Amino acid sequence: MINQSPTTQHKNMKNIETPLRYRIGIALCLLLSATQAQASLQSGMLDDIANASQQSRRQALDTANHAAQNKGLTLEALGEACNLLPIRIGAILSGQAQLEHATQACLEKQLDLKIGTLDTLGAPPVRSNSGGIYRLHEAMDVYAPAIQRWMNERFGDAILSAIDFTITAEESKGSHGERRIRIVFDGKALPYSTDESWRPASVQHTERPH
Repeated sequence: MINQSPTTQHKNMKNIETPLRYRIGIALCLLLSATQAQASLQSGMLDDIANASQQSRRQALDTANHAAQNKGLTLEALGEACNLLPIRIGAILSGQAQLEHATQACLEKQLDLKIGTLDTLGAPPVRSNSGGIYRLHEAMDVYAPAIQRWMNERFGDAILSAIDFTITAEESKGSHGERRIRIVFDGKALPYSTDESWRPASVQHTERPH
């Protein structure tokens, strides 16, 4: 057996560690790339939904904004007339805020529009950065690992089906009487396959009971 000096041993250890660090670095890059790709996909889907929402109200928005421009009415002027802050008016006229009935009546009057011209702006908009949608993603990102751990403890190596599956959303009351949202995921527990399912066909055939 050849005795190596501490310096030689240190160099050999560095030679072993370097490829390991390299492999870990590649793995992290791949993981981050996959996460970014998934985030881009989710963002793209949200953008499509938001664009559809925007298109449904495009005619009303164009009519209102052209009327404001032709009459020389600024956001401040409209806000003062409708007792709202200018930024709120701007959000409504850019399709990023829901138009309430009293404000609709005021804007249609100020802009000399027929009653009902802005009806489509009364529906809740789907925003490109929807707080509601991102909060659902956030809740899953934060609590999904704990839920998966609970599922493993309860059902073994299993997952929640998203096919044999329903979601119930309902309103509830909090301890202080506040309105709350309750969302229930109800899905079948799907176990992963065991070794028995992975036997070679010949073994399965010979072990099949007569």
